[in-house]
Amino acid sequence: MIFDNHVHVGWFTDGYHSPKDVWYSELAAGVDGMAVSSTSTCAELYKVVVREMRELIRLGDNRIHPILWLTPTMLKKRYALPYMLHNKVNWKGVKMHWEAHPEWSHNPKLVEKALDVARRIGCPVLLHTGEDKYCHAGFYIGLIKKYADLTFVLAHGRPVDEAIEVLKQCPNSFVDTAFMPMSDLSKIIAKGLSSRVIFGTDAPINRIFYKDLETIDFIRDTICLIQSECPEEANSILSRSVYK
Repeated sequence: MIFDNHVHVGWFTDGYHSPKDVWYSELAAGVDGMAVSSTSTCAELYKVVVREMRELIRLGDNRIHPILWLTPTMLKKRYALPYMLHNKVNWKGVKMHWEAHPEWSHNPKLVEKALDVARRIGCPVLLHTGEDKYCHAGFYIGLIKKYADLTFVLAHGRPVDEAIEVLKQCPNSFVDTAFMPMSDLSKIIAKGLSSRVIFGTDAPINRIFYKDLETIDFIRDTICLIQSECPEEANSILSRSVYK
């Protein structure tokens, strides 16, 4: 059983990634299920997002775990959030990308509203992490401690030393391996935190960085790398998911 906890569908800077192409790439690479959010959300294309998720569910049924990507604009429009929550898509998680939408960093009331959505759904919260000052892993530690009743996933686990500190201090936190260097993964495992790691690829965003590498091959290569570099922990990491 291999579960990809970090997948995208929809419009991105390199064009459109259709539900069919994304799901069949994952299947062909040996993935059994996936948690997926839509990059079409960044264009506030709510109807497109719902259509994509419905198509994915038609193709993969209960192996598809839809993630609701929340934006500040979505929460401010009177119709947008109700539409996203009442369209027969059974959301398994919510996502916030503080680098793409910096308003999260200085609008705590909006953040609270977003986390209330996670509470209502009863699902984990996926947070993008990176080197930007508004999204490095340590930036979220106060938030994760404050909302101890929610489960948080630090996508990418960056910077790794900060991510490790969050994992140590916050039992309600996980990291996914999307675009995570093997040296970072090994460091997390060495700290005894392998049970808090879930597999993710960020597919098909790989096409931005590795234009000559097909998504199927990228996913396969990522799986093989984890299996070869972390043989004792690989099966657990590759099969684990927080999106139920």
